[in-house]
Amino acid sequence: MSLRKYFPIAIAIAVMIARPAFAADLPLFAPLPAAAPVPDVEYFVPHPVPAFQTEFGARYWFGTGKTSKNLYGVPSVYNGLVSRLTYGGMLINAGEFDWRVAFSSGWFIKGYIGGGASTQGQLQDEDFPPALTPYSSTTSNEMGGFLGYGSVDVGYDVVRGGDFRVGAFAGYHYLKQAENAFGCVQNAANPLICQPPIPATVEAISQNNTWNSLRLGLDGAVQLGDHFTLWAEGAWLPYVNLKGHDDHLLRADLGGPIPEDGTGQGFQLEALLSYKVTSYASVGIGGRYWHIATNGSAHFEDVVPGAMPQPESWKTDIYGGFVQASFKFGPYPVAGH
Repeated sequence: MSLRKYFPIAIAIAVMIARPAFAADLPLFAPLPAAAPVPDVEYFVPHPVPAFQTEFGARYWFGTGKTSKNLYGVPSVYNGLVSRLTYGGMLINAGEFDWRVAFSSGWFIKGYIGGGASTQGQLQDEDFPPALTPYSSTTSNEMGGFLGYGSVDVGYDVVRGGDFRVGAFAGYHYLKQAENAFGCVQNAANPLICQPPIPATVEAISQNNTWNSLRLGLDGAVQLGDHFTLWAEGAWLPYVNLKGHDDHLLRADLGGPIPEDGTGQGFQLEALLSYKVTSYASVGIGGRYWHIATNGSAHFEDVVPGAMPQPESWKTDIYGGFVQASFKFGPYPVAGH
């Protein structure tokens, strides 16, 4: 058989064998460009902004109180009670601004600042044997006193419902108290002190104290029906620092104001019943009680050459009632105060 006859057939078979490899090396069309990555849809979803509610209020506080100190002798000589000064029957008239910001996350920040007059009280100054014999007890009229105070707290509502909440907080409290005593009348048998009586126009003693305190506490509120809200707060003062000075203006032998200091503890209680007048405005009536006790020293060595510091203790109780008007702003519907 002639090879020329089978040549076309051989060519056809060779092409069929070589075509798969050829086709694999040469694409039928140009490749498409790489597709852009599909965006993560969740990544572009904006995070919700926490909602919050702000409440501002103004208060008038009418109250009373008593503050007293016990002064003891130099421990190395005589450690008994030497003197006691008691400022009692004070009338307190103070104005106050309070505020609270509550977030939908449960966190809140709150505080208040206020100040006013402390008047119409009386100072009883007692001196005890054997430091002074016989026993002396004098009284002076209190005039021109001052009370300034404020606090700020940060907390979290640990329990929340549609119409109630309970929160825990930590914060700081400031209290400044100034008292001025005029005149002096002897009420015991001591013939040497305030004999004859000192007129009520003469200032005899001034006292200035400043307390700085840490606060730990709980506060809560519950809505009662459509209009009333009951709020209450209790704070423990685990650390109180006292700085003050006592100035016996008629005692030239003392040489000036006597610096005083001390540390201690206390507590503060408050409650308020408010009535919602509108969706944003309310009025209310409440009460408070503050108690502070410290132990420290009167530093006579700073004003009398050769003198030594003497131990002393302070105790302060302030209480009374207040009326309040407040306004709320913001979308977060939480039981406030």
